[in-house]
Amino acid sequence: MNGAGSFRLAVAQPAIDREAPESSRVAEAGAMIREAGRGEADLILFPESFPGPITAGLEYDAAPDLGAACRDSGVAACWGRVEPIGEGRFVTVVRLTDRTGGEAGRYVRSHPATGDVHPVLSGVPMAPGPEPGIFELDGLRLGIVVCSELWNPELCRVLALRGAEVLLAPAGGGFHSVAENWQLMARARAIENEMFVALTQQLFDGESGSALIAGPEGVLSAGTGPGLVIADLDLERARWLRSQDDSMQEPKPFSSLPGLLRARRPELYGELGAPQEGLYDFEAASS
Repeated sequence: MNGAGSFRLAVAQPAIDREAPESSRVAEAGAMIREAGRGEADLILFPESFPGPITAGLEYDAAPDLGAACRDSGVAACWGRVEPIGEGRFVTVVRLTDRTGGEAGRYVRSHPATGDVHPVLSGVPMAPGPEPGIFELDGLRLGIVVCSELWNPELCRVLALRGAEVLLAPAGGGFHSVAENWQLMARARAIENEMFVALTQQLFDGESGSALIAGPEGVLSAGTGPGLVIADLDLERARWLRSQDDSMQEPKPFSSLPGLLRARRPELYGELGAPQEGLYDFEAASS
């Protein structure tokens, strides 16, 4: 970390050349890690299934090259790929490489997208992972939600309750008409959980990007084009908000309501954990 209670986060928003081999994205990711290192970032976040492979059945291993880049630059990296799990099934995986180049965590996307999203991007549906994703880096707990998982408030709240102070939200891309609301979801998750949220995507076919780093009291940095978006996260400020109560005093010492996690009444939320009819059958869809 850059100082007591401070964490410098970079998000990478790469432009995708559909004519180039997917494996060429590994070198691009390595260059971005080194750029983040020159910017003194603690962590760089890549989009969903970047540098890949994103196409099911395509095999290359980015881990050695990314590990070397992390080790050379002193930056941790959160990156992704599609992996086979046997019997023709695949999962979307997020991996955390620490600043020494070692593997610090692995998350299998637990709420795959409905509809044709995965077949269009990867060629096949994705099987769901078994549990929410949470990593630890230098004593800081990081929650992981992939793409449309950000729109699931229950999942994000569970991660906050498990101690996540930063929520990493890598997405695939192709937002277009939903881009504004996607950024709104990132801001909402930051506000309601008194945490920092980092959103990024791959840029397909020249689309405008949605890269965003938001805190509980506002947007820290954002970008629409390819490249890095970097911000310093004031962890102590977010911890202060979690520890305080609301107040009618003026001027208010906050711009987002404090104490929300402490004001919960879980005994009223039984329906959230109860099975319901008409839910999407992820297991059937991925088989």
